[in-house]
Parts: sequence; C-alpha cells; structure tokens
Amino acid sequence: MTQKKVELKRVLMEVFGGCNYTCQMCPQSTPGRDTSFKRKLPLKDFEKILDKITPEYGKPVIGLSGSGEATMAKDLADYIKIVKKRNLSVFIYTNGARVVGDYMKSLVDAGIDLIRFSIIGYNQEVYKKWMNSDNFDLVLKNAKEANDYIKKSNSNCKISTYHLITDNNKIEMEKEKYQKIIKDLDCYGYIWKMHNMSGNYANSENPRNAKEKVSCGRPFAPELTVRAGGEPGRLGAVTACCQTLGPPNESKSIMGHLDTESFEEVYFGKRYENLRRVHKEKKFDELDYCKDCDFLFNEPESLVWTNDKDYKLGQMLGVSKDFNLVEYGKVGA
Repeated sequence: MTQKKVELKRVLMEVFGGCNYTCQMCPQSTPGRDTSFKRKLPLKDFEKILDKITPEYGKPVIGLSGSGEATMAKDLADYIKIVKKRNLSVFIYTNGARVVGDYMKSLVDAGIDLIRFSIIGYNQEVYKKWMNSDNFDLVLKNAKEANDYIKKSNSNCKISTYHLITDNNKIEMEKEKYQKIIKDLDCYGYIWKMHNMSGNYANSENPRNAKEKVSCGRPFAPELTVRAGGEPGRLGAVTACCQTLGPPNESKSIMGHLDTESFEEVYFGKRYENLRRVHKEKKFDELDYCKDCDFLFNEPESLVWTNDKDYKLGQMLGVSKDFNLVEYGKVGA
C-alpha cells in the first residue's frame, strides 16, 4: 500500500481487555483465551501509545472499551482526562453494572462524551439467559441515574443503549419491549440483529442472512483498534477489528504492537497490506478471522430500529457523518 497521509477518525484504545460478564454471544470468556489479552493497559503506556497516534495522524474520537469492559479500571476517569487534555472526544461501551454512584460521577466529571449501555434482553429472564447476570434492574437504574446526573450537572455527555434481538421469530415483540426501555431512559437506542463475532460465536439460532460477501470496510476506513494486551509480554496490539475476540482468531488478527512499533510500521506493514488485499479481492477464506464473519454480509435489516433519525447503517457512533463503513467497503471493492 502506498503510504499517504492518514487522518484517523476513530481509535478504539482498549483500557482493560477482560470483562466482569460472561455473555452467551460474546467470546470474551471462551476457554483457552490468552490471558495476555485480558490485561489492563497501564496509564503511562496508554498515554505513550496515544501520543504515537495523535495529533500527527488526526484528531480521532477515542473509544476506551475496544473488546473489553473499560469500567473494570478503577481509575478510568484518569484515562478520560488524558484524552480530554488533548481536546479529543471520548466514549465507552459498557454493560453498565459498575457505572454507579461516585464512580459514575467521576466519569461524567472527567468529561466523557458518551456512555453506551449494552442491554441484551428486555426483561430479567431474557437478560439472564444472554448476559448471564441478574443485573437487569440494576443496569436500568444505573443508566437512569447517570442520565439524571448528566442533566443536573449540565454536562455535554450523552447516554445511549444497545440491544440485540434474541429471537428472530419475535422481532416485532422484542422491538416494542426495547423501545419502552429506550423511551423510559430518554436516550438514543439502537436495536440490532445478533452477530457472530468474526465467526467465533456460532449464532445458529438467529443468523444474519447469508448473501454475497463484500468487504465490511474496516481495512480501508480511518479507524484503528488497539488492544490493551496482545502477544505474551506485549502491550497495545493492533488488531484487524474489535470483533476478532477469543481463540484462535484473536492472535491471528494482530497487525503489530504499538508498545515498540511506530504507527506507520503497523498501519503500512505487511499484515495490514495483506488484510486490505484480501478484502479488495474478496478472498476472505484466506483469513480465518474474516472468512466466517457475518459483517461481510451487507444486510440493511441488521439494524432493526433506532430513534436516532440521523443515523445511517455503517456509521460509527460519535464520529462525523462521513465516516461510514458501508461506503469504505465500496472503496475497497
């Protein structure tokens, strides 16, 4: 790939690679998963890697979740402050169980721009089945209290919710149940069909429709996924995307490590060039972490509903409107 000026628009800078949940549809807790991926990225290393990326390669929106649960870091507010000191927007995706009380307030007060609560299941029973937790009511309470505190403190922070359809035969019913949750929380909400996490989750109960495979757009998009850990003894692994979670695809999808390598060594390296070639030529079977991924199916119906009228399929939340993975997939075609 010819090296050209890079203007990144979104960087997932994972703070903590593990999670306090064991959700059915997420490979986070897959047996045999390398512990080197489940670690915390120390604050000093986070700042060092961030400064390798910005401002030289753009002023991207920074996501602190990646593929892990950022709130497992007790000092998450300190990471937010580092990002805000560089005049960048910052968000987290979270199961919300730990976004409570003084901890929640510390995130808002530090200047976080978006907290997205993942709520898979529209009642306690369904939530328990899919998220393997009894925290359904607690998370709804936490989301409401966060929204109340944001309004009270005149913060610019927003909350949103993320939901998955758990039974494709009951889409309308589930949509109505989720819509009530979203309305009660007075926030933007997004309801999606289930996905298969780069093929690591079978998703046999609720598959997305298998159509012609096309590039998901990620290899060509102005984004970067940086994991907290990586290969044993390493930090800051850059992976093909945040979906390559769990063995064996997690290790196979590493493009390089920003603990010792420069941004350009990774971004324009042989592994990234090969990933782009595979997507351009549609030879997805050459990559184990791509070949079975259902994000290769351009299925508009995968977004079931949202009350965010400005949102379009493929758009990355919190990023400028011209950042759309569907369009970058066409660029790679």
